[in-house]
Amino acid sequence: MANLKIYLETHGCTMNRADSEAILQILVEAGFKPVFSPDEADVLLLNTCNVKQPTEQRMLSRARALSALNKPLIITGCMAATQPALLRKYASALVGPKSIGIIADVVRRVLGGERGIEIVEDLSLNKASMKRTSFSRVSAVIPVAEGCLGKCTYCITRFARGRLRSFPPDSIIEAIRTRVGEGFKEIYLTAQDLGVYGWDIGTNISRLLKAIRGIKGRFRVRIGMMNPWAVRRMIDELLDSFSDERIYKFFHIPVQSGSNKVLRLMRRGYRAEDFLEIVRRIRERYPMSTVATDIIVGFPGETEEDFRQTISLIQEAEPEVVNISKFGPRPGTQASKMKGLPSKVIKERSKILSRFCAEIKLRRNSQLIGKEFTVLVTERCREKAQGRTDFYRPVLLDQEAKLGSFYVVKIVEARSNYLIGEIIEPIEEEVIEAFISK
Repeated sequence: MANLKIYLETHGCTMNRADSEAILQILVEAGFKPVFSPDEADVLLLNTCNVKQPTEQRMLSRARALSALNKPLIITGCMAATQPALLRKYASALVGPKSIGIIADVVRRVLGGERGIEIVEDLSLNKASMKRTSFSRVSAVIPVAEGCLGKCTYCITRFARGRLRSFPPDSIIEAIRTRVGEGFKEIYLTAQDLGVYGWDIGTNISRLLKAIRGIKGRFRVRIGMMNPWAVRRMIDELLDSFSDERIYKFFHIPVQSGSNKVLRLMRRGYRAEDFLEIVRRIRERYPMSTVATDIIVGFPGETEEDFRQTISLIQEAEPEVVNISKFGPRPGTQASKMKGLPSKVIKERSKILSRFCAEIKLRRNSQLIGKEFTVLVTERCREKAQGRTDFYRPVLLDQEAKLGSFYVVKIVEARSNYLIGEIIEPIEEEVIEAFISK
């Protein structure tokens, strides 16, 4: 198999990115060479997402386009596990997200001419300890768990990822220590729901974050999504665990709706008032923080009054980040059997909420103009350096800046989705180390 080339295309969430990085490492160790164009490859891999209807359609479009190249196509990810019937005519093999450990064997089999391979069983992989080829020189993704404890009536992902299986904390801490030692400056801890990490093995996310304090070095840690029903049960301990200056003061708490009636239909397990109390507690403890949330517009049964309650909740909470999705039924879910709203109504509500949220985000960001913050440069965007503040707000920089370096930055302009900053001075390594050791 020496010198055979592979092309890997990834869509979806941070967990999918982590899976693809592990897949790439497995295949590189097996002797395959990754390439950036499907035209150059001997084998094609498509890592799919189908969390939303538009995403599903995009996946089908990509599967059609790649299969038209008449090369072996292996499709993995959540769609391979939950909607295989839609993909069989395009794929030589389907591999579920819990089966990626045997991807090299599957590639060899399709290269040998085998077709119709389908592997979706749970191989009980410890994805935290898997080696990976990172897509970034600055940011490293480390999965801490797979699956969730939720029963959301609209979610197809839980069928692909299954029930919660947390990875051992020692393996996660070792993975972080290794990545920091390799020079990565930003660590993404990811799972379907970080809020329930460890509940199946006698620990929790707060204890994991406190264990990070024993790792030396200058880096930042971003904590992924945590559902409100889990956060409210451990809010004091959770906020304490964020006190390490190296942990971004970023809280992704998806509320989904401001209507308690709709939340019951979704089986979310909390009330809108619980979300507002969580936000209050976060900002009380960390005034300089970023609250992100998700909203599903047009869920079956959502009335005009329910939608007004969502507007009211956003108005009161003023989250700095709002991810808005128009409801679309996912196959096999309870919500797919509910009577849906007219698409025109859903689109109109989405436009109204988007405009409203943009105003709030601009107002929140504008409050930072003239202030100075520490910024870690993480990527390039529009041919300019982009970094993150200690509370994970994105900052676009006009000057040259080195990836993976820290700077003192003054905010000079604000947009709804990002800030524009001016570098005051670089932060030297010894200064940062002294700061962390305090």
